[in-house]
Amino acid sequence: MADYEVSDAEIIQIANSFLLASPPGEFMEVVTDVRGLLPDDSLINDSAPATFREWNTDQMLQVKSPKGNHEVLISKYGEVNNAEYLDPRGNCVIQYDHIRQEVVGSRAIEGELDRSVEDYRSAFDKAADAYLQEHYINGGCTVYGGKQGGNTNITVCISSSKFNPNNFWNGRWRSVWQCTFSGSGKVTLKGNIKLQVHYYEDGNVQLNSNTDKTGSANGGDPTTAATNAIKQIKRIEAEFQAALDHSYNIMGDTTFKALRRTLPITKKKMDWDMRRIKALRLGSQVAR
Repeated sequence: MADYEVSDAEIIQIANSFLLASPPGEFMEVVTDVRGLLPDDSLINDSAPATFREWNTDQMLQVKSPKGNHEVLISKYGEVNNAEYLDPRGNCVIQYDHIRQEVVGSRAIEGELDRSVEDYRSAFDKAADAYLQEHYINGGCTVYGGKQGGNTNITVCISSSKFNPNNFWNGRWRSVWQCTFSGSGKVTLKGNIKLQVHYYEDGNVQLNSNTDKTGSANGGDPTTAATNAIKQIKRIEAEFQAALDHSYNIMGDTTFKALRRTLPITKKKMDWDMRRIKALRLGSQVAR
């Protein structure tokens, strides 16, 4: 069989797939490793800006707002262009460098914010921030608003990360909730929850969960609608986390047990008493 020659385009595609699969908190390390594997590390230079942007926005990275003491998410939902992102609470547009992963400036909002729904967006933002402070102490949230088909649509984005490289694990929670309603009518909730954890001490284990959820809440004035909607989001996310905990609590008796033999081939449990093991080893040597 003739050797298959991998084209530069295929190498770039493979390299980018590795980059986009990077666990939270480890993106730059993966970039360094991928460059080291390439025959020419300049191959990914042209595609790097788009790949970095896709990973950063998908992970909803948290940054400090230049216009307030709060966190802002770099997300697709607030993207003005490839390098600018809405900060509705700070009433500004953040300029972000995807390669360096840092804020490089800001400017005043120039029509990017839908003022017709600002009362509702602001109320949802306040309720979501209170929920965040209670349950996601390492997190950030950004709330966007707009009109969609005559309805009001409020998008609540939550991202919370915890990195512990000294103990070989990192993780990130992301949830996005589309809250749609007309006037003071019932609020329809459509959410997506993503949870990614990487544990890499003496191995390489990842948890990747991607779950869609739905719900509803009673509407009303901005404060009432926001309070009711966030209360339902809190309930749904708490149920999801409880179900996840239950799944892992029983996994040792189900999934993991199915992956290994219950007893050795001898059908007897191994006696791990080191004195007995040394005695057996000595006995086998004497027998020789």
